[in-house]
Amino acid sequence: MDLLFSFLIYFMLFSISLAMILLANSRLKSSSTKLPPGRKGWPVIGESLEFALAARSGNPERFVKDRMNKYSREVFRTSLIGENMAVFCGAAGNKFLFSNEDKLVTSWWPNFMRKILYFPTINIDNPSTPNLLKPHTALHQFVQPDAVKRYVEIMDMMARKNMAMYWSSNEEVKVYPISKKYTFELSCRLFLNIEDPESVAKICDGFDCIAEGFFSLPIDLPGTTFNSAIKARNILHREIMEIIKKRKEVLEDKKRSDDQLADHQDLLSHLLLFPDENGKFPSEPEISTYILGLLLASHETTCTVITFVLKYLAELPHVYNAVLKALLF
Repeated sequence: MDLLFSFLIYFMLFSISLAMILLANSRLKSSSTKLPPGRKGWPVIGESLEFALAARSGNPERFVKDRMNKYSREVFRTSLIGENMAVFCGAAGNKFLFSNEDKLVTSWWPNFMRKILYFPTINIDNPSTPNLLKPHTALHQFVQPDAVKRYVEIMDMMARKNMAMYWSSNEEVKVYPISKKYTFELSCRLFLNIEDPESVAKICDGFDCIAEGFFSLPIDLPGTTFNSAIKARNILHREIMEIIKKRKEVLEDKKRSDDQLADHQDLLSHLLLFPDENGKFPSEPEISTYILGLLLASHETTCTVITFVLKYLAELPHVYNAVLKALLF
């Protein structure tokens, strides 16, 4: 009994000593690490609730401005949707980020976002899994000056068609949904060579659901927004995979008949015809993931820029007149 009691005493002392050493070590590390001012908020969710409330009120920039005033006008730290992050503010912060890509900083997506975008069979937790949301070698060839010249004609034709159908005949228009339709149709044309309105609509339907999933709690249970985004992802990948398989068959037939491949200048054809810098061709699931990421970007960001450009042109007549004069002359 005395032996057991002595063992328990020694075990408790050892445990307490070990805990104190680990605690002191963690504090030493945290004190030696220079972090921006700010706070992480609640466990797990961080400050996600505050950000969501600001966004829901129609004033998401309030979240940033409040912390700029409280902590720093250059950079502050926070935690959103389970991820610790630093927020750079102002021109200097943007210059630092965009001039140091793949040097001091690298593009990164939280796991829950990659889960929404990546093909279901791709293991996002595997360290060897490539970042499929970074620009592929084929994209650099796709945007070469000679290639862009060919796309300008397509862009101009589709812009005129969009203006005639949705702008010219109306005294008042809602810019955002119309510009979203235009940019997505243009993306489908340039990335996948799809012109059929029904095929474009079938692909477009799931993107609103995916975008909502990005700003939801990453809880994959039936009925949640995140789960709906996962289901939409699966449907979209099936549609894109079907397009990829058909395109491969067309390109193979062209090769066998020694026909020219010049007609296939969309991004999908580039991904199928040209290897990356290591001489490796991407797999079909990797191509589907890459295309899905690009389509998502065109679905939201480009049309937002167009909407704000038109908003400010309407609010600032002197700027509008200067732009119109430059275009006419």
